[in-house]
Amino acid sequence: MTKETAIPRLGHVLRILISAAGYGKYLANIGLDKNLDDLAAEAKDRQSSASALLERIEQVCCEALTLDCGSEWAQFLRQAWLRTRSSIQLLAQHVDTTLMPPEHGAGPFVRNFVVPMLSGFMRLTVELRGGPDLAGWWTNPLRVWISFAAKRTGLDESSLLDNLANEIDADRRTIERWLSGERIGKIGWPYAPKVAAALGKPVSELEVQYLAGWLMMACAYQSLSLELRDAVRSDFAQHRVSQWTLGKAIDEMNHKCFQQRDGTRRTETMRSILEIEEMFSGNVRDHDAIRERLQRCGAQLEQAPSTVRVSCGFFHDWFSARHVALLGDEKRALALYGKAVSAAWWRAGPNQRLVLDEALQYAVGVGDKDAANAYWDKTFMLGLNHWPKRQLDEQEMRRVAFAFERHFQPHRAKVRIPPPVEIRSAIDAFKPGPKHLASPNQKTKYAEGRTRRTPLMMAIMEGSLDDVKRLVDVGGDPNDFIPESGEGPLSYAMRRACDRRDTSVMDYLLEFDLQQVTVNRHVSTRRETPLKLAVEMAYARAVARLIELGADVEAACDTLPSALCYAMTLFNVSLHRNDPTQEHAYFAGKTRADAYDAKKGAVLDVDLAACRDGLQQLRNGSDRNRRMWKAVLDYFIRPPEAYREVIRVLLTGKVDTNRRYRVEAYHSAQWTPTLLAAEIGDLDVFRMLVEHGGDPDLTLTPANGLERFDALWVAVDHERPEIVSYLLERKKRSG
Repeated sequence: MTKETAIPRLGHVLRILISAAGYGKYLANIGLDKNLDDLAAEAKDRQSSASALLERIEQVCCEALTLDCGSEWAQFLRQAWLRTRSSIQLLAQHVDTTLMPPEHGAGPFVRNFVVPMLSGFMRLTVELRGGPDLAGWWTNPLRVWISFAAKRTGLDESSLLDNLANEIDADRRTIERWLSGERIGKIGWPYAPKVAAALGKPVSELEVQYLAGWLMMACAYQSLSLELRDAVRSDFAQHRVSQWTLGKAIDEMNHKCFQQRDGTRRTETMRSILEIEEMFSGNVRDHDAIRERLQRCGAQLEQAPSTVRVSCGFFHDWFSARHVALLGDEKRALALYGKAVSAAWWRAGPNQRLVLDEALQYAVGVGDKDAANAYWDKTFMLGLNHWPKRQLDEQEMRRVAFAFERHFQPHRAKVRIPPPVEIRSAIDAFKPGPKHLASPNQKTKYAEGRTRRTPLMMAIMEGSLDDVKRLVDVGGDPNDFIPESGEGPLSYAMRRACDRRDTSVMDYLLEFDLQQVTVNRHVSTRRETPLKLAVEMAYARAVARLIELGADVEAACDTLPSALCYAMTLFNVSLHRNDPTQEHAYFAGKTRADAYDAKKGAVLDVDLAACRDGLQQLRNGSDRNRRMWKAVLDYFIRPPEAYREVIRVLLTGKVDTNRRYRVEAYHSAQWTPTLLAAEIGDLDVFRMLVEHGGDPDLTLTPANGLERFDALWVAVDHERPEIVSYLLERKKRSG
């Protein structure tokens, strides 16, 4: 375990695994060894980039594994690591180890997590990858590998062993030590050349890669202590893995940690802390009383044993930070939030999530981007936000700022955001007057200065097409925009077209030679581009014109990597209206967080499902509500033929029909628009994609000798007979 935490941190675990697998040399060769050390130590100068660094090291190791041991081993081990990473994050989220000294936490972590995970991993490896008899594996992995490789290739063991020793320049005594089960030092990356040399005869590349993967497994497993290997052997033999769950491990570790508490003294301190928390809960707070209680609690902590100070001290820092934050003392609040996060990090179980969330919101709200970036990175390292990491850019900060203003009333965020609700009556409806016509691009404040719009933008929102034309005629600029939000005449016109089904203003603006930056500008916290909005409303004419003006068809749309990927997803929703997949994904919190979530206080991905549950309950509250929900969807989801036309236009724009993407970051399957079309089952669209370069022979996962998860497999699996017939006929024609 690390010196600081009973549950090891991700960088520490990854370094152990890379070292055990013999890939440390590879990272040193490409100059990432120091980065891995920084990641394991959570170096202070990497506080804002740890998750990106972790992703980079994962990626380069996966690529090296693919070249060395083949794509099947690489994909299998990638999935195993992602499951391990996620499990450790969940442990850290739910197990409060502040009650237990780190040196005492090693036992529960190894017993409840490491042993069953390794046991289950070996069982899964043999089931999915085949492999040697594990009877002798637990004590002598290398010896078992020698026997396994010799049996598969028809070589005698002594020749294979001699060849391997010559290849790595190891003497007989060293080999004997390794065969007796001692840690192996000289065998490591790359494994395939060593295996090829050990075999000493021509063998297929796939066989060399397969044996190379098992040699790596043997070296990695033999790096474990004999005590740990024996514990895994016992667990494997008793089939405990079939009964083990992560939930049970969390419960067992929490129970063990709770037994370590310093009973009466901690109970007294926690009672004071809970009383302070209660004092914050009302709308009217007595800050003098809160200050006095915080001082008394601080004095109580000073007299308490060190175990109580460790487990309760961060609560005092946290509530002290909230207290001075509400009073407007930004400097002290930032320092106290930093102290609380540091003390709670990777130790405080569910409470660190609350501390980190609040500290992030405050840092964003007061405009401390350095602190905000550090906290933002931690939300990914802890698994509170979905990977891959998103940058905390201006629009992301504006989204988080909505939650800041909710939790730190009456303070306003430093970044300009709209109020939760902006009320305008028919009396306020915009009509261009002399001052508007004199300055059509004058940015005017609305809602007490919280939003800004120009007369041209207001005319687009509330006026008529004639109003818009009058303002353009006197110099209104269709390329203008509001710096903080990215909103401009084009985005307002496109939303008007989408929401009201009135395309007149949008069509008029698209007649101008708009700048390329205008047609590619991301707008609002939802990061919508004009092309994304045009695809969403299934308006092929606008899509075609935007492409003419230079819209980037390969730019990301929503959470998907290109406009075609987004259009295919919307087409799927339109064609299969009874498929609840997308709706379930939204309510499960798997879609992107937006300002509506933040206005309700949810800025982290793990909080989205609970936040959206209220909307789901409202929808299901009555038959009338369900009909209203359906009516809204019917209004905004365009007919399939409209999306077909959008796809046809995108294909003329030379969009990539084989663009790879994962539905979720941890999935092994990589889709393409063509593979998705095989699932959707619309023959016209599928044929269009194939005719424009879509490759139906690409596979969801790397193909092996037995299975190919290509478009034909997808069509068969989803019972799309027209696609199956088309592909079989195509194969017949091609010979």
